[in-house]
Formats: sequence, structure tokens, C-alpha cells
Amino acid sequence: MQVHSEADLKVLVAWMYYDEGLTHEKIAQRLGMSRVSVTRLLQKARREGIVQIHITRPLPVQFRMAKQLEETFGLKRAIVVRSYPEYRVTLDALGGAGAQYLQSLLFPGCRLGVAWSETVRRIIPYLQRPKQPLGGTINELVGTRTVQTNPFSVSGQLANALGMPLVTLPVPVVVQSPAARDAIMSEESIRTAMEHARQCDIAFVGLGDVGPECTLVRTGHLSAQTVAEFRERGAVGDILMRFYDSNGEYVPGPLESCIISLEWADIKRLPHIVAMAAGPRKVDAILGALRGRLIHSLITDTDTARQILGKAGVSEI
Repeated sequence: MQVHSEADLKVLVAWMYYDEGLTHEKIAQRLGMSRVSVTRLLQKARREGIVQIHITRPLPVQFRMAKQLEETFGLKRAIVVRSYPEYRVTLDALGGAGAQYLQSLLFPGCRLGVAWSETVRRIIPYLQRPKQPLGGTINELVGTRTVQTNPFSVSGQLANALGMPLVTLPVPVVVQSPAARDAIMSEESIRTAMEHARQCDIAFVGLGDVGPECTLVRTGHLSAQTVAEFRERGAVGDILMRFYDSNGEYVPGPLESCIISLEWADIKRLPHIVAMAAGPRKVDAILGALRGRLIHSLITDTDTARQILGKAGVSEI
């Protein structure tokens, strides 16, 4: 069959592909052209309106919200999972989504930073060991030894699941005095671990709230009085033990010189921070981090996303 004009070819190829259901290869054989030519003709047919695709059902709500979050806050990626009546089930859904996204980001030699977090820990059961060793490292971004057992510890399990070596920070995240912090930071192994943490390519973190029953209080890392002082200074959340206000601006406070974690400037330099957070107590913390461009990707649920978009003045589409 011979067709002389490109205009005719675009229509013919479109009919063969969309109406007759032929593959690119089969069309190319029938018309005596390459598969690349068929693909280009189909692309032109779409651009020029020769082909118009109408989807008869709306996009699922979680995908609409993810798109709105990305467009509103300039995120690299937003992932919104369905909210469930049981918060535990919602957390598991976040874990599955987080694991899938994490594994899509990993590359050979990758330095992956993590901090203890109830939400981030949920990714562990859903991870699959890479078929080929990645050759990178898992890096702790804050001190991990503040209590005898940390129920939200994630780094060791993550390293085992991915088969990657772990660079630890086996020190308290909050120490008794600036002098104690200086002494710990003078150790060569700790200085080296902190330098590796600053060079991470990707960081998976939770976002803390500043309520009287926040995780930092429940785990004994900070007293309720200390958290209240941060709240009085305008703080709405913390990222890696550094507090910020509703616009994502840094809020220094008590015990600042006693914390072993990345400094605020170090956090701001990390190229890709993925935050996993959900629930009504986290809405202000998430919104502040988004407004301040503190995070680059967000994994949350529909109930939380709806509240964030509402507070940001974004109408649902």
C-alpha cells in the first residue's frame, strides 16, 4: 500500500493503531516503514489533535492530590496513599509506597541517609534486596544512642534489607552540655561519620510535630517543657532535631548546642530529602516544611494531603 502525503499517513497510522489495535511493528510491516517512523507519526497525530483521547472516569483522588502537591510546592515527587480507618493500616500503606519509591531512587554508589522514625521504619518489610550489590552506604544522620532501646530505629534494619554497609553515629542525639558535645565531636570516627552524612545523595526522614505528646517527648529525647519552649518561639515541626516555623524558617532554641545531628545549613544542602509523614498532628509540620522547601519529595495519605492543601488555600480538582 502506498500513501503519498504525511497528512494521510498520520490518519492511517492512527486508525490502524487505535481502531484496529495493531502494534507498531505490524503497522510498519504493512506500510513498509520503520517502527520509529510509525511512533513519530502517532506522536504527531496526538499533538495535532488528529487523535483525541477521552478518559470517562476521573483520576483517583490520591493521584489528583499528589499532582496538586507537586505543582503547588515544587516537589520532585508527591506520593499520596489511601487513608484507612485504622492509622496502623495507613502507616503500612505509607511503608509500602516508601519502599517502592526508595528502591526506584537507589543507584550504584548511592549514599542513603536515614534517621530514626516510626513512619520511615514501616518501609522495612516491603524492601527487596537488589539483585546486584549497589556499593553505596547507609548513613545515620543523627545520634542514635539516647535511650536503651529505640523503637523507631531504622538504619540497621535498612542496611540488612538492602545489603549495604552502615555508617553509624553511635552517640546520644542530645547530650548534657556543649562541652560533652564538643568532646564527642572531637572523636575522629564521629567526625568522619558526620562528614559522610553531609554528603548523602538521598535522605529518608520523618517530620516531628511540637505537641505535648510528640515523638521526641514520648521517647525521652526532649522534655515536654523544652518542646513547649520551641513552640513558644514559633516552631511547628522538626527535621532531624532542627526546628522550624510555619514558613520553614529555622527556629533555634534551648539545647541547640547539645544536639548531635546535621546542622541546619547541612540539611538545606542535601540534594534530595524524602519526608514520610501523616496524621492530623503532622499537618502543620508538613506544611511548614513544604513552604520552606525543606523537603523535595513527600509521602503522605489522603486525609493529611486534604488538610495540607486546604490550609494552603488550594481547591481540590
